This record gives sequence, C-alpha cells and structure tokens, in this order.
Amino acid sequence: MAGRRGTIILVASIAALAALGVGAWRYGPVLAVDLAADALTRRGLGPVTVADRHFADGALVLDDVTLGAPADGSSAASGAHARRITLAFTLDALLDGRLADLRIDGLTLRLVDGQPGPFAPLLQPASAAEETTPAPLTLPVDGATIDDVDAAWLAADGTPLLRFQGSAGADRLSSDPDITLTGRLAWSTADGATDAAADLALSARLSRADGRERIELGGDVAPAGGGPGWHVDRDRPVPVAFTLTRSLVDGGVRIDLADCLNLPALTLDAGETTLRLSEGRLCPVEGQPLLDLTDGARSVQGVLAGARIDGDEVTGRLPTITLAGDPLDGPLQMTASDGDLRLPAADLAISGLTVEAGIEAPDAPDPVVTIGRLSARLTDIATPLRFAPLDIALSGRAAAQGIELAGEVHDPRQRARADITLSHDPASGRGTALVRLPAVTWARERLQPADLVPAAGGIVTGVAGQTAATATIRWGGGPLRLRLVASLANAGFTAEAATISGLTGQLVLTGPDPWVTDGPQTLDIGRIEAGLPLTDGRMTAILTPTTFDVVNAEWPFAGGRLSVEPVRVPLGAGDRRVILRAENLELGLLAAFADEPALNADGRISGFVPVVLGEEGIRIDHAEFTGQAGRLSWASDTAEAAAGSAGEGADLLARALEDFRMRHLRLTLDGPLEGELTAGLSLAGSSPAVYDGYPMEINLDVRGPLAQLLSVEGRLFDSGAEGFGQSLVKEQSRMKSRSPE
Repeated sequence: MAGRRGTIILVASIAALAALGVGAWRYGPVLAVDLAADALTRRGLGPVTVADRHFADGALVLDDVTLGAPADGSSAASGAHARRITLAFTLDALLDGRLADLRIDGLTLRLVDGQPGPFAPLLQPASAAEETTPAPLTLPVDGATIDDVDAAWLAADGTPLLRFQGSAGADRLSSDPDITLTGRLAWSTADGATDAAADLALSARLSRADGRERIELGGDVAPAGGGPGWHVDRDRPVPVAFTLTRSLVDGGVRIDLADCLNLPALTLDAGETTLRLSEGRLCPVEGQPLLDLTDGARSVQGVLAGARIDGDEVTGRLPTITLAGDPLDGPLQMTASDGDLRLPAADLAISGLTVEAGIEAPDAPDPVVTIGRLSARLTDIATPLRFAPLDIALSGRAAAQGIELAGEVHDPRQRARADITLSHDPASGRGTALVRLPAVTWARERLQPADLVPAAGGIVTGVAGQTAATATIRWGGGPLRLRLVASLANAGFTAEAATISGLTGQLVLTGPDPWVTDGPQTLDIGRIEAGLPLTDGRMTAILTPTTFDVVNAEWPFAGGRLSVEPVRVPLGAGDRRVILRAENLELGLLAAFADEPALNADGRISGFVPVVLGEEGIRIDHAEFTGQAGRLSWASDTAEAAAGSAGEGADLLARALEDFRMRHLRLTLDGPLEGELTAGLSLAGSSPAVYDGYPMEINLDVRGPLAQLLSVEGRLFDSGAEGFGQSLVKEQSRMKSRSPE
C-alpha cells in the first residue's frame, strides 16, 4: 500500500506541476503585464492602461495601450498610445528571459516641452550616486516591428518641433541587431520660421566589442524645407554611409565616414544676396574619424570638397576646405585651397584661392575667425581689360558682423607692390579696399603702365619717372567703383607725336567704367617735344566720360607765352582740334631755333596755331603770326655766294635781308608736323642797301619738313640744290619796290 500511495502522490504531483506550468504558460504573461503596469505606475511612468488583452496564434495581444495622457494627437499632452501590441513567446525565449517577437501597430507618442508628464522620471538628470555606465542599445527581444509610428516633440501650444512618421524594424535585438527605419522626419521652430523635413530610408547593424558599441548605418536621406536665410529644395535622395561608435564607458560617440558624403543643394539668402551651394561632398581625412567624443577626446576632422557656389554676386567652385580641432572649445583650424570664383557684377575672377584660418572659441555666441593667410590671383574679365592679373596675400579676422583683412598685392612678376586693407559686410555684400602703392620707378624694358593697366599701352609709351598712388575700391550694390589718387614726380611718356617729361603733381580719378577726374586737375610739365621744345609749363584739365577738357595750359616760350585756348576734346575716334595762342614772342629768341648763327632779329610777334590731333598724327591747320616794328639781319658768306649764282632777284633779296627794317611781319604755317609743311613769310619795311631804303614788301613761300625750314643757310638762294633748297628758289615769289613819284 505504501508503494502504491507513493506512486499516486508522485503522479498527482507531476499532474499538479504540469497544470501549474500550463497555467503559467497561459496566464503568466498576462499577470506579467499587470505587474509591469503597476511597477511603471509606482515609478511615476503611468498610469498605464490596457483596454483588452487576449491570446491569438500563440501570442499575447494587447489593444489600446495608453501611457499617461491618451496621446492620440488630439491634445497637447505628454503620453503614448499603441493601437495594438503583440508579444510572441517561445519556451526557449521565456527560459532565456526574452521575447521571441514584438510588434507595435499604430504607435503615437507625444512629449510636450516643459510638460513631460509620464516621461518625467526618464528625463530627470541622475545624481552622481545614481550614474552608471551606459547601457547597450539592446532589448530582450529576438525581433521587433513598429508600424505606423507618429512620434513628436511639441511646443507648449501644441506646435510640432520634431516629428517622425514611419516605421521601424529590428532583427536579433537582444544581441547584434539589424535595424531598419523608414519614414519622414520633420522639424520646425515654435514661431514657424523654420520648417524642414527629410524622407529617410535607413538601415543599421549594431555590434559590441572592447567596451564600445558600433553602429554601421547606411541608406538614403532626402531633405527639403528651410528657415530664416536658408532652404533646401527637394532634389534626389542623398546616399549616406557612416559608422557611429558609442563608448560603453562614458557614453561618448565617434563618427567615421565610409566614403565621401554627397551634400544636398543649399540656398542661402543674406540681405540682398542669394547664394546656392551645390555638388559639395563631405569626405573623411584618411584614417581619422569625422567626429570623436569618446574617452575624453573631442575633435572633428573632415574635408568639404567640390562645392559649387552660384549667385548674383559670385559664382564658381569653392576651395577644398579641411577642418580639424575641437568643435566646441577650440581651437578649430581650417585650410582651404584651389578655389576659383567669378564676381559677375564686378567683372572679376579669383583663382588659386587659398586660406589658412582658425577659431579659438567655436561655441562662443559670436565666434571670430582668425585668418593667418588668404592668397589668390585677381584677374580682370571685363572688355576691354582694366588691369593686368594681380596676386594678393592677406591676413586678418572674420565674424558674422564683418571681415577685415590687410596685406599686399603685386603683379605676377613682382615688379610693382602695393599695401592693401579691406573690409566686407557679408549681410549686404558690400565692401571697401584701400590700396597704397609706394613710389614706382618706370623704365623701358622693365615696367610700364601698360604692364599693369593694358589700356594705357594704346595711349602712352616710354614712361619714365616715379609714380605713387592710393586707390579706394568699393563693391556691392552695383559695378566696381574706384577712386585713384596718383602723385607724379618727374614722370614722362610719349603719346602720339609728342614726348612729355618732367610731369609733377597729383591726379585724382574715379572709375573704372569710365575713368574721370575728380574735378579740375593741375600738373606741372617740365618739357614737351613736339617739333619745338616747350618747357616749364602747367596744365589744368578735366577728364569726363567722353571728353578731355582743357581748362588752362600755358608755357613760357621765346620771351613770351604759349597757351591753349579752353577746349573740349572728344575721346572717341576722329580728329580733335586744339588752338595754341602765342603772345609777345621775341623774334631774336625765335631766330635762335633756325640754327643760323648769321640770322639776327628783334621785335615781337603774336598769333595762333590751330593743331589737329588725328589718327595720322599732329597737323597744323593754317597757323598765323603777326608782328610790328623790328629789325632783321641775315648776313652769311654761304648765302651771298648762293645768291650771286642764282640771279639778280636773289642778289637783291640777299642784300635786303642783310639789314631789313620791318614795319610789319606776317608768318603762316600749314601742314603735318611730321611731314611737309608750307610756310609763308610776308615782310613790309625797307633796307638801306636796296633802292636807297625805299619801302618795299617781301613775300616768301617755302615747303619742307620743320627741321629743314629751321635750317636754310645758303639753300634759300641755291637754284641748283635738290629738294627743299630747290623748291625754295622756285617758290620765291617776288620783291617789288615803288619809285618816288
């Protein structure tokens, strides 16, 4: 009996245990849910309510699960709600303390800023005593799916600040999970000024080793929207691939890019300037993380390459930018190289743009960038060219309020150098540069103005002397504007048929399209060589967009004065006419220009010389001089010998000119200055050697180059001479006398 009783007790015990196991299998999860809800409520994460629970297909199904407020989206209150939660179990999973599968359908989550509700315990900072090492991103679930998620962080008035709508899934969530995330992430500001979103299609694989958790993330992101001063237009999804490593010791993170990350096109609106940035790529520095905040480290290292900028004020390729350093406390160093930009409004191109800069405190309210070096080549792309290429090297500082730089600029061959300071307002796109050019010595075959300003080559050549200048350059809000103050010291040049030297004074011009003077400008002119030398002159003139206006120009000459009548000379093609006025010129000093030692004269003459400046040179257009009483004496053995062989008329002329007492003189001149001139001379008076001093008139017409007209010794009477001398004899008009009645 005892053995049978023992057998019955054993069988009954086994049956009871089996029944208890079946009950635990059937009702244990339900009890666990109730216990979990009570535990969450006691910890302040409640209340938790479940409208219905039941088993279906071996899984526990919970309907209408609510945490805190309903959080159905109809009210601005913190809480969560799931339309259905399905928990699938297996015996092995239960024995191992995990779920076989978790599925959440219709999850709505709301967190109101400043009103955390049931999430308050999770958001409170832990005390030093409560701090623990970071937990791995795993859950005791083999697989999980969250479908139809609507999670949002709200402002107090219910405005969504950050919102995700989509779905998520994970395999092996309890060990090394693979996670997928698909949906739309939107963010905005409480005032509605910023409204942006991104469509996400991402996958991630988690793994752990050496106290770190590694997340390999890849997929596509398609951003759109914008805020004050910026926006992103939806173009095409941007592929992303990077690895995020999280320290399980201090919670720090590290981001490594698998390859270059293509950046979406970004449009910036800054005041009157609109810029579009496109084609940029964020690339890693070989062997270095993009961001490292693990184990006490704090650094960023990356390269922004290939970005293009397009706008009304600037267009082209930005330099390749490398960042390295502490992104919060600094210092943060930046280098940039190989930028090529164009400034259409100013007709300028910037090539070889290189920058070395640093930020001491990037996290400061108004961070300041210290620029150790900024260099580039500035090229004029206007037609016609305004200046030759210039190399610029600058240093300074930049902030949101403005950019200030200083340095030097020089031509590529470093023959001329200038100091430069500039300031620029990024908000308005306006700026100013001040360029100071120390005294430059001009010399043939070395440095000419045309080497710096090509247009000058068609105006002046053979420039000599010294020039110092200061230029003020302004840009933004229209074409480039310049103001040039040039100081000349004994400068000179050749222009058309004249050579000018000894220029001294100051010129103030504005331009460059077109160049004009800032009011009347006065220069001292040491010497002008244009057939006759003019020395110690002074000119006051005005340069307008279309004319060169001579206000006053005068030179001391031959004991009298030469001046230019006020005139407005057109700058365009065609002839330009200028009238020179001669006053009280001494005949004795004029005779010295003839290079005839035997020629002497006294008396004074005055007149005018119309000068035509044309494409073929300088032409005198019927100049005329007149004079009163004086004396003319020309006695030369060569002249007497020539006159004796030329005939009676020439002999009379020679004897008359040996001592001629003038009552009146008239001289005319006509023709090209560099060609054959026609000169006419009319004398009224008497000579004691001819007709007993009876009054007479002498009229002569001669032709030839100016140099030969001024050197006529002996040839005036040489009938056998060729060229000029022969033409003088042939062109000799008459000498007439009147007999006494």
